[in-house]
Amino acid sequence: MGRSRIERKAPVRLTAPKKILAILCLLLVLGALVPLAGCGTTGGTAETSASSPPVTAPAAQQEPKFSFIVCGDPQNNYEVFDRVLAAAKTVDFLIVAGDLTGSGTSTEFQTFISKMQASGVTYYCVPGNHDVATSAAESTYARYQGKPFYSFDHLNTHFVMIDDSTPSQGFYPAEREWARADMAAAKKRGYQHMFAVAHVPPGYPFSTKPGPNDAVGLDANGLLAPELKKGGVEELFCGHLHAYSEEEIDGLLVTITGGAGAPLHFSPANGGYYHYVRVDINGRDRQQTVVKI
Repeated sequence: MGRSRIERKAPVRLTAPKKILAILCLLLVLGALVPLAGCGTTGGTAETSASSPPVTAPAAQQEPKFSFIVCGDPQNNYEVFDRVLAAAKTVDFLIVAGDLTGSGTSTEFQTFISKMQASGVTYYCVPGNHDVATSAAESTYARYQGKPFYSFDHLNTHFVMIDDSTPSQGFYPAEREWARADMAAAKKRGYQHMFAVAHVPPGYPFSTKPGPNDAVGLDANGLLAPELKKGGVEELFCGHLHAYSEEEIDGLLVTITGGAGAPLHFSPANGGYYHYVRVDINGRDRQQTVVKI
């Protein structure tokens, strides 16, 4: 799969078969303009030959083409997140890279779901550390959003949705086994792109005040990039850091997009601005744009 190319439109050039077809079409048009009777002849009728069936060029095979938006960390700030939702209505679907809520309460999840249903936007998400602050991912989060980790396909692309939100677990062993099997199966199916989504970027702490068990999750998340790179993922999208950043970790492109509403961590010059990332897929080509809001 590898890293995809940015789409550039090439000038149109006629290949040899297309040139021949163009000449034939031109001759047919010119032939239709020639008088059927000879010059100066009188009487009689001109003979016409049977017309040949029109020659048509084979239809060009259409490359899979679609767009999606990735954002992270709305955290109940709907003044900002509503602008993301408005933009998401213009693409195929939205991906939220965790921290849908501020503290993971049932009321917050209900509000989030109501917003999403009212918008009509198709979306996919993973849990963030704020979403599991009051109960495990398999509890409240799963009740409202479904499985904490899973995968889905869209046209020529496979998406691996990872739960690394819990400080005492991170990208834990059972999930790693699932991810390896899922990516191996996707490779066999021959997708042109494979992306992954998780909340906490590899190497980043869960909070500014680490708990006694945070080292377990931090170490486990350190395995994310090498495992995903080995599995064929070309890019990992994360939230958690309330800013925009692109990094290469263990040879894997990691895009951090945590600007969908939570209080910003840095100055605008250092990526601290509200934003989302738009990705446009056209066959093997990928065009990616960060959009400030």
